[in-house]
Amino acid sequence: MSIKKLPDYRLKQKILYIDKTSPETLVNYGELYLAEGALSDALDFYAKAGNRPGMQKIKDIALDGGDSFLFQNASRALGEELQDTDWETLARNAAGHGKYSFARLALEKINNRERLSALADSIKAEEAKQGA
Repeated sequence: MSIKKLPDYRLKQKILYIDKTSPETLVNYGELYLAEGALSDALDFYAKAGNRPGMQKIKDIALDGGDSFLFQNASRALGEELQDTDWETLARNAAGHGKYSFARLALEKINNRERLSALADSIKAEEAKQGA
């Protein structure tokens, strides 16, 4: 089945939660949303289809882009428990993209106070450099 346009909100909800949509169709919608940059919506479709490669793709994009919410949601959909090193990497990536609120959220998840402090100092230095 070739899907060419994104459904409106109501149709999206119907496809995801009311109809018994085939996994293949759900993955096709996921790919369409991914192509349009609607990553959270793509994740919804991949997760409903149980498509691990699609969910992993979203998780990788979120990690690279420093999006803490999307990263956590993709990890949860994959059934993965995140480690401090995952959050540390996410915080660095977020800071590198100037997404300081996402970086801070990721830092709050880290239990190692020493790494948290070092990473916080690094982010402050980056913020100062950006502000100069």
